[in-house]
Amino acid sequence: MSTSVHLTKFPVHIALSRASNHSPSSQGFLLDSPKFRHRAVMGLFDENLESSNPRSKHNILFRLDSVPGHAPYFLVQSSIPVQAEDIIEELETKEISLQSPQEGTPVAFRLAINGIIRKSRSREISPVPFDGESQENPLSFTNWLEQRLSGVLKDISVMNHQRQVLGTDRTGKKQGDLTVQIDTVDGFAYVDSPSALEQILLNGVGRAKSYGCGMLSIKIAQ
Repeated sequence: MSTSVHLTKFPVHIALSRASNHSPSSQGFLLDSPKFRHRAVMGLFDENLESSNPRSKHNILFRLDSVPGHAPYFLVQSSIPVQAEDIIEELETKEISLQSPQEGTPVAFRLAINGIIRKSRSREISPVPFDGESQENPLSFTNWLEQRLSGVLKDISVMNHQRQVLGTDRTGKKQGDLTVQIDTVDGFAYVDSPSALEQILLNGVGRAKSYGCGMLSIKIAQ
């Protein structure tokens, strides 16, 4: 059974301008700040949403995307429509169905995910190595991704993988009290379970969903 959601393109320059208008002196409204990204996206919705966790309740996911020749934008997915009347004419939004193709269908996908390995007996974390990057660690990024998407997608091939760590400067030095690693992955796979895929398309996958991780998009591969 498919679920309908709202998909919105929120231009980054509009997000930055809107934040500046609301709080001109704030130093937190920077594109590479995870808190800015969260506030910018959640600011598209009614501030009085009745929930202790409105992002989760209303299935709000987002990802920073860019298309060659176009300005970067936040791609926002939500069960409720955006309510930002002051900029609504500058947004592109449409209602779509999250219906999965049949089992075995080849699909192209894009996923933003928090590619982090956490040790169960400690708070220590480490980034999942890029494919072919680490000879010491047998777990490649593709292997790790297959584990995360087990029972959803199978025979995964990673075609493009980009990593950004929000909340740090160009040298990797922490700039605030929060850092978030975002791995944006383009690849191909085959549908394993349509029902499980629909669930992940709606709810996202992994950690740090409030800061731009977890959103999976697919299209049938030609």
